[in-house]
Amino acid sequence: MLIAIPSDTTDGLDAAVSEHFGHCAAFTLVTVTDNTVGEVSVLENMGHEEGGCLAPVNLLKGQGVEVLLAGGMGGRPLAGFQQVGIDVRSREGAGTVREAVELYVAGGCPSFGEAQTCGGGEGGCGGHGHHHEPETFPIEGKADVRSGRLVTVDFEIKDSGGAVLDASTSTGPMRFVYGAGQIFPAIEQALGGLEPGAHAVATVPAAEGFGDRDESRVVEVPRAQLAPDVSVGDTVFAQDSQGHRFRLVVLHMDEKVARLDANHPLAGKDVVFELTVKSVEGIKTDA
Repeated sequence: MLIAIPSDTTDGLDAAVSEHFGHCAAFTLVTVTDNTVGEVSVLENMGHEEGGCLAPVNLLKGQGVEVLLAGGMGGRPLAGFQQVGIDVRSREGAGTVREAVELYVAGGCPSFGEAQTCGGGEGGCGGHGHHHEPETFPIEGKADVRSGRLVTVDFEIKDSGGAVLDASTSTGPMRFVYGAGQIFPAIEQALGGLEPGAHAVATVPAAEGFGDRDESRVVEVPRAQLAPDVSVGDTVFAQDSQGHRFRLVVLHMDEKVARLDANHPLAGKDVVFELTVKSVEGIKTDA
C-alpha cells in the first residue's frame, strides 16, 4: 500500500505534516506492507497551475497512491480523490509523517467527511487557505483586513501577458489568517485595511513567488530512458539519489536524446493577483 502525506519539508519520516494541503512543499510517499513501513520517497508538489484544484489528485493518482493522510482540504479536491479511489483519512493531529503513518497502521485516522473539509463543499483547494477552519464570529464595526482576522478572497492569477493561470471560480476562494504568513507578502500588503467588496491588484515578482529559472535544472537524457509513448510537452517523473521524486516537462526529443525541464512551471515569471475581498471575520481564541 502506498500512502501519501502532505509535508512542509523533504525530511522523509521526520518531515512535519503540512497544514496547507494544496501548497505543501512536497508529498512524502510511504510504502506499508503487512503494517510494516518500507520504502520512503518524496514527491515535489508543483501546485495546481495545471489542472486547477484537482492537480494534486491527478499527481498522486499517477503515482499509485492508495491512501492520503491529511489535516483538511476543500470539498472539491476531496470529491476528486474519492472519485479516483484514493482513501482520504484524517491524520488526527499527528505532527510528523512518522506519527501519521504509525497512527494509521494502529487503526487510527478516520475517513474524511464534511466536518474535515474547509468550508464544506464551497471551500477552496486547501492550499489557498487555512486547513483547519478556526471558529469565527462577525465583526462589529469596521470589518477591515487586519492582523489575526480570517479573510476570504476571490482571485484570478495572471501572467505578465494577461493569461489566466488560476481562478477562484474553478478552485474556490483563498481563506487565510491575515498576518500569519500564509500568503505571499505582496498580497498581504495589497489587502491590508480593505473591507468586503474592495478590489486590489498585487504583482508577485518571480524572486518572491515561484523563484527564478535555473537552467542547470534543464537536463538531457537518453531517449531510451523514457516510455515509448512520451511526447514533447508531457510530464515525466524522476527520483534522485536521496529518494526525492520530482516532475520534469519534456522540452525536446529526437531518436537519441530527450531534453527535460525540472523548473517550476511559473519559475522566472512575475504573476499578477487580481483580488476581491469577500469577507473578514474575527477568530475566537481560548484566551
